[in-house]
Amino acid sequence: MNRKEFISKSALGALGLLTYSSWLSCSLTRAKTQPLSVSSGQLQNVRGNVYRFNNGGGTVGVLENRDGFVIIDSQFPKQISPLVESIKSSNKEVLYLANTHHHADHTSGNLAFKDIARKVVAHHKVPELQRQSAVERNNLVEQYYPTELFDEIYKFELRGDRVTGYHFGAGHTQGDAVYYFENDGVVHLGDLMFINMIPVYRPKDGANARTWVQILDKVLLTFPEDTLYIFGHADTPENTVGTKTQIKEMRSFLAESIEFVQSKKAQGISPDQITQHNQFIPGFKNRTTPSRWPDYVKGLYDTI
Repeated sequence: MNRKEFISKSALGALGLLTYSSWLSCSLTRAKTQPLSVSSGQLQNVRGNVYRFNNGGGTVGVLENRDGFVIIDSQFPKQISPLVESIKSSNKEVLYLANTHHHADHTSGNLAFKDIARKVVAHHKVPELQRQSAVERNNLVEQYYPTELFDEIYKFELRGDRVTGYHFGAGHTQGDAVYYFENDGVVHLGDLMFINMIPVYRPKDGANARTWVQILDKVLLTFPEDTLYIFGHADTPENTVGTKTQIKEMRSFLAESIEFVQSKKAQGISPDQITQHNQFIPGFKNRTTPSRWPDYVKGLYDTI
């Protein structure tokens, strides 16, 4: 063997050893965790060490690794309590509690984590929006605010897991964030996704259908094709996990909503007249939520 061949093979061997060592290290730190047991609600595995918890309010994301937990969103205090009690019995810490946005069904349960969460993470717009919403509901004393704030990207500091928060813009609210569990290939999208229902659409919170469409485009481009997604709300708990297929449907729904309301507005038809003669966006009969329909049409009318 000549010197050139020796160096080449030695380099390949070293690379192989490095790759094997990295894989072995990852395997040791990424051993499959034992699932928590909750007294009520539904806790189901999404993929790997990531779970979703449904018990009223927005869907909660749960990552358990050997050191502790990362929790995404917190529902309401009563609804989140079965998960909190189960975490306490595990003798592990909540390393991070992260909020996808400020709405009460995603942040009211923050208070239940006050003594067990090391850090509370969110986009920098969330605390003020959360405070304003609490003033309107007269429950300021029941708030626990995020303190680890970010603008565009937030890297979680964990051993054995890579988790990243992204802010792609204001769509559902001014402070929308999505969280990517990189090792398991799962993204929590919060209320950027509503399945088989009319989404909550409040312009005062920053809702904007046009930028919402752009955000979903970024999601589709940013994450790998086989990524699984946790959705904020769906008609059944089972439908709170899906793929890019559901994201594309939501994007089409928003785009068609813009076109439909814009055409009516151009004809001088008022929001009340639209809702009197239409019960859903044409082509999306699966999305009929009567209690939200008038506000959705009015919100679109005002923001386009």
